[in-house]
Amino acid sequence: MKAARRDWIRYAIGALIFLTQSAGAVDFDAALVEKVREQFVLDSATYEIDILSNRLKTRIVNPVDLSLRPLTQQEPLGLFSVQAEIIRDGAVIERGQVRLRIKKFAEVLVATDKIQRHQLLGEQQFELKRTEVTSLREQPVVSFAELTGYRAKRNLRLGSILTTGALEPVPDIDVGGEVTIVFSDAWGTITVPGQVLETGRIGDRVRVKNCASGKIILATVISDKSVEVNP
Repeated sequence: MKAARRDWIRYAIGALIFLTQSAGAVDFDAALVEKVREQFVLDSATYEIDILSNRLKTRIVNPVDLSLRPLTQQEPLGLFSVQAEIIRDGAVIERGQVRLRIKKFAEVLVATDKIQRHQLLGEQQFELKRTEVTSLREQPVVSFAELTGYRAKRNLRLGSILTTGALEPVPDIDVGGEVTIVFSDAWGTITVPGQVLETGRIGDRVRVKNCASGKIILATVISDKSVEVNP
């Protein structure tokens, strides 16, 4: 009778421990993804996480028992590996490497047509679209307001993401443009026609060809139609 009672007590204690350990237990993959999001501050609206390989055999785990250590110092983006450990009562129950693919998404401007180098940019050429930017090396443009006063610095393909590196300010004068060269001194002002040899904005010093003499001079841009040569 006493033996049966002892067996029952052992069983009850074992069941209680099992239930305590199992409370909150979830699928390992789900727990791992949530742990990665929490540890590296990756919100679900911006990042998608896929598990590529998992060397641990445990399939059900309590998230509080899961510990992660990154295997590289790189940003948690693209291919990324962690060392996962399941720890209970201070002891490591299982340890193994997990390979992940972390994708980043953002609302960015995407070209709806081909765009040529030096073409002026406007809203009609782009759409705001949630797009993967995991491998993007330049900062994406995320607002139509950022297009004002800019042109394409290089050719853009249909469907390409617009980045800040593909933008340049629209110059006040451009190569090949005709301008008036203004010479001013104490005796008066002389003007002659000129041809622009390099782009510039107001205040820039640029090379200009004096069409009257054929000489190339340096002049300061003072408007979109004239440059000034200081004595």
